[in-house]
Amino acid sequence: MRQIHELFSPDMLHHRLPKTAQVYALLRSAIISLRLEPGEVLNEKDICQQLEISRTPLREAMLRLASEKLVLIRPNARTHVAPIRLVDVLEGQLIRETAELRCVRLAARFFEPKLEGSFDTLFLRKQNALVRKESEEFYSLDEAFHRLICECSGFSNLWHVFDGSKGQLDRIRRLAFPMQDHFAEVIDEHRTIYEAVRNRDEVQAERMMLEHMDSIFDTLKILLQTKGHLLIEDTPAPSLPDVAAAYRRRVR
Repeated sequence: MRQIHELFSPDMLHHRLPKTAQVYALLRSAIISLRLEPGEVLNEKDICQQLEISRTPLREAMLRLASEKLVLIRPNARTHVAPIRLVDVLEGQLIRETAELRCVRLAARFFEPKLEGSFDTLFLRKQNALVRKESEEFYSLDEAFHRLICECSGFSNLWHVFDGSKGQLDRIRRLAFPMQDHFAEVIDEHRTIYEAVRNRDEVQAERMMLEHMDSIFDTLKILLQTKGHLLIEDTPAPSLPDVAAAYRRRVR
């Protein structure tokens, strides 16, 4: 098994910033990106040595990650990276839809031209990442687009609220990103959403955002075929169309 110390080093931390928040961000990023895989043991002593920190900020970070269902902490036992459960993925999708569909309508309602430069820069960076086939960078820019939509809505802090609730969903999205290889398609979808927001068309912005987010079922299809061992189903294994249909019946 790969050793944790290959992932972390002291220079990843800024000594003037709160350690707990930084350790949380480092571990969460490693889990979301699958650099720390489901079931992998998180050795506290090893992580503390590599980051040169005490156990207090690490344990506080672990508790926060446990509340997001990203790690499993068992008394008198090892701490593991949590498995990816289908029910948690769909729960994250529900939270994402509920928050972002409302946000994108508000973004269209309150859009300010001063933000056009931020979107233009973001699209340019995405195009550059596409050319270089940098999937990790492109994923980060994908997240930045959705965060910017929240900023347009006038409630930028909402991003932090629902970002913490979609960790399981993000692991699925991040895992599938390089396999799907649909960077150009994502850029086109984001541009369509942005144009609706800039034109203050709330209905169109919401419709295009929903179509964009519904791609999660294509993502699940790919992963069930190629990485099915990483996804745990808490019920007898349903077919993907059944999962999609049941999900839509509940939330539409």
